[in-house]
Amino acid sequence: MSRCAPVALRVASGDDRLLRALDASTGRGRVHSVFTRVVNVLAPGGTLIALAARDAGHAPRTLTADVTDWAGRGLRSGQAAVFAPGSITLAVPGRPVRLATAGAQRWSATAPPVAGLAPGACAAAADLLDRLNRDHGVPGGMLGAAPQAGPMDAAIVRALHHGRALLLDALRTGDTALMRQGVLALLGLGPGLTPAGDDFLTGLTLVAALPGSAQAALVPVLREVLSAHPERTTDLSLATLREAADARARAELLDVLGLVAHAAAPRELHTAVRAVLAIGHTSGSDILSGLAAGLRLEEELRGPL
Repeated sequence: MSRCAPVALRVASGDDRLLRALDASTGRGRVHSVFTRVVNVLAPGGTLIALAARDAGHAPRTLTADVTDWAGRGLRSGQAAVFAPGSITLAVPGRPVRLATAGAQRWSATAPPVAGLAPGACAAAADLLDRLNRDHGVPGGMLGAAPQAGPMDAAIVRALHHGRALLLDALRTGDTALMRQGVLALLGLGPGLTPAGDDFLTGLTLVAALPGSAQAALVPVLREVLSAHPERTTDLSLATLREAADARARAELLDVLGLVAHAAAPRELHTAVRAVLAIGHTSGSDILSGLAAGLRLEEELRGPL
């Protein structure tokens, strides 16, 4: 690694669980992928973490650095990342970048419980999320094919809808073998860093992972499938789905669930939903579809209280 003095950057905030792990982390990892707003890094144990630019928002396994963006810093995939207690040093030739975590604001990625909602509240929230998604979301995934979609895109949408129906039916009956088929039908389905099938699974799993959920059987099935078939999707999706299985998600999704848990007024949910829909191209719409499906199924499986 270069002996030049590193460029010192401050980590402004981050996932509390990740910061606690980094306090005791030593060894070498590597830069996984570089984007304008986010640099993904593999930690020494193989965990994928994100170094986000300022104002990128909170998410699991994410640190927010005091930078506007990562452009022009010479970062490339494959470069070494040296972990020491309180710091991560990215081995950019000629000008390494060192991020210090001391004093970072700590944020919790854990979703709020919704088990105490009154009868009918989950279904009402699901209906509202679906309506807002249809009104403001982006077609191309779970919302259906875009008007200009070609045959391949239309085929992916049909496959997404088939996988969704298969998985929801399996959750209704408690058939774990069928759940496995449903997860496999969706896993990695669609283009992009987080395919539409994975985004739907993220929203659905987040609800299933909440304490007391009637859909809890999905969580161990998903974990088993991810362990057995990591090659089916992207590293970023694997990380996101594994966090969802721990009821952990990015701040925009937790805001929506928090409002649902407190039976917030529709106008409050409207603002939070628009923030979710701003995630990626169709990712926000697809995640929201999963959240709505999970909330509706939660109501159905609970039955009369």
